[in-house]
Amino acid sequence: MIACKFYRDRKLGTENEGGIEMQPQLTENLKNIIAGIVNVESNDTCNENANMSSMTPAGQMMKFASEVSKIYALENLVSQRFKEAHEKGFIHIHDLDFYSSKTTTCLQYDLADMFEKGFYTKHGYIREAQSISTYATLATIIFQTNQNEQHGGQAIPAFDFYMAKGVLKSFRRHLKRRILSFAEIRNGVEITKEFENNAKEFLLKNISSIKCNENEIKLLEEYFKINKNDLIKLLVEAYEDTKNETYQAMEGFLHNLNTMHSRGGNQVVFSSINYGTDTSEEGRMVIRELLKATSSGLGKNETPIFPIQIFKVKEGLNYTENDYNLAQSDFDEALKSVKNQKISYGNDLEDKKIKFEAPNFDLLLLSCETSSRRLFPNFVFLDSEFNKHEKWRMDDPKKYKYEIATMGCRTRVFENINGEKSSLGRGNLSFTSINFPRVAILTRKNVENEIAEMEKAKNFANEEEKNNKKIELLTKEFQERVLELTYLAGEQLYERYNFQKTALAKQFPFMRSNNLWKGLGLKDGNEEVAEAINSGSLSIGFVGGANAMYALFDAEHGTSEIAYKVLYDTIEKMGTVADEFKDKYHLNYSILATPAESLAGRFLRIDKNDFGVIKNVTDRDYYVNSFHIDVKKEISLFDKIRKEAPFHKLTKGGHITYVELDGEARKNMGVMLKIVKVMKDTRIGYGSINHPVDRCRDCGTEAIIYDECPICKSHNISRIRRITGYLTGDLDSWNSAKQAEEHDRVKHGVK
Repeated sequence: MIACKFYRDRKLGTENEGGIEMQPQLTENLKNIIAGIVNVESNDTCNENANMSSMTPAGQMMKFASEVSKIYALENLVSQRFKEAHEKGFIHIHDLDFYSSKTTTCLQYDLADMFEKGFYTKHGYIREAQSISTYATLATIIFQTNQNEQHGGQAIPAFDFYMAKGVLKSFRRHLKRRILSFAEIRNGVEITKEFENNAKEFLLKNISSIKCNENEIKLLEEYFKINKNDLIKLLVEAYEDTKNETYQAMEGFLHNLNTMHSRGGNQVVFSSINYGTDTSEEGRMVIRELLKATSSGLGKNETPIFPIQIFKVKEGLNYTENDYNLAQSDFDEALKSVKNQKISYGNDLEDKKIKFEAPNFDLLLLSCETSSRRLFPNFVFLDSEFNKHEKWRMDDPKKYKYEIATMGCRTRVFENINGEKSSLGRGNLSFTSINFPRVAILTRKNVENEIAEMEKAKNFANEEEKNNKKIELLTKEFQERVLELTYLAGEQLYERYNFQKTALAKQFPFMRSNNLWKGLGLKDGNEEVAEAINSGSLSIGFVGGANAMYALFDAEHGTSEIAYKVLYDTIEKMGTVADEFKDKYHLNYSILATPAESLAGRFLRIDKNDFGVIKNVTDRDYYVNSFHIDVKKEISLFDKIRKEAPFHKLTKGGHITYVELDGEARKNMGVMLKIVKVMKDTRIGYGSINHPVDRCRDCGTEAIIYDECPICKSHNISRIRRITGYLTGDLDSWNSAKQAEEHDRVKHGVK
């Protein structure tokens, strides 16, 4: 018997000297769950999150706590009507296991102050970083430390901007070393400590870029008394030193984020980085070397799972139609030209055979190549109307403050009713999702009964009139039911927020001491966090749009105009409700295209148990994510993008559109760039390109591998796939629902 005091309120057990006895059925269920964890079974509880190992001792302890915490939250913290809706499968309250901790979901860091002024950890102060190597190391420390104060992921919104100063600091150091060595050996200058310090101060004051201009070169000549030809050689050598250090820093960054465990030692840090709009030579170097390190892979050429990388596409900055056409005229030559760029001091920066209009178009090409090999980066589109910011200016050195950035899984935080519109220093508070298929099944049953009664009364002149009436009633009732649940979810999120806001600032020591969540740093440790976290978002999500349309109309929105319009209008109406909540409670409500992982199976299992097997609805092991076209639907990748694009503006809490390529993407990288163009032209917010990434663990062969390696015949194959927005290197770690979905994913042809 387990003594659980929190069952007292519902009187599920009887009091005795040992405490409160749990309800027998509940006790048996929990016992079975824990037994599965103890026996390291491969089941949907243990594989709830593909990025979390539940078989390690620390992982088991976390799962034990997780399962009991969910029960505690439902019995003590969630109101009865929300609890019943959750348990019956109408809604899903996400991250119930973290509910009682009052923590938030995710956060996007503003790292400028932390790098330039240093930051606090539990045991001391980390002083200002002095090199790109240290910048990269500190970024991983920040990721890992803050991971323990939230239950979701962490993101850096402008990785290139934040890292750029580290590159410049390293360049000054390398240049000083090169110049002083030359002066000592060739010119016979005695290098005293004073001379070295003066040289350091001179470089700090006068060198503002790794690409020195003519005036800076002249100042260097005069100060160090080195002729221009020799000085340019030293500048090139210092540049190469810096490039090599930057590559090693990015390589270390990737290795660390794929090996450091957090949250009790059982989960690799769920990390994301956004980049692509810093046109400084330092920021550009960071991204070139990051992409190169990503393409090279980890120690045995494995594909890095984290961080999720997102390239920010912006017209005129890293994309123009002329550049696109020029690159597509001979993609291999364009890519070769980009890779063969050489530093040149005193003239143009780089010796390019092909000149592009947009300063960072070359980085977009490299991103397409890297994504064709490693599935990252994904792409976020700044020109989509809902992603624009009225304050953004091309010449603003801090324009990143006004750029949308995303958590790699898809969570989006931008608009802000309680402060400036920005992604920096904010995150999602919590989200709750609605089960669209369940609503549709109940609607269909009710409407068919109603139509049958009307038919008996001979209310229809012909079959067409009957069908039109049926569509009208199905649409009306489905949308009414969805809106009822939207109001319910909105109130449930408000209840949770009112609980979250009572957390004390000292419960989040790292976020507070470094003001990572903007405003939290102004709080005394014993103050509640309310005024700080109200900048976060509250998101109402939904699952199974395609399955719901099957349930209503026997066709999903990829092929049926009626289904498409009904689904679109329904989500649009949900947005109106979210706006009502935003005005009512002055909080950032939004609609989310839910990244259902375990939920895709949970809702399905409940509905199959209640309603039996329904074709294209409950006859599989999963529901299709959010508004996505059915994964089993034969459709060209460009049609899929065009059909899903309009839903992005409706789901400002987060969204993603992905396409599945057939064949090896790296063999046709021009298609990768074309897909990015179509995504940009159709104004989606965030997109990714999926394709098989298989690797033989025994001989290292990378190709599309079926049953066995074509080289060594091994069956020891790593299969990298995207699960929601992030990757996983072992399909066995996925829960059964997502395994079934991955198996059903149809490759989208290029038409």
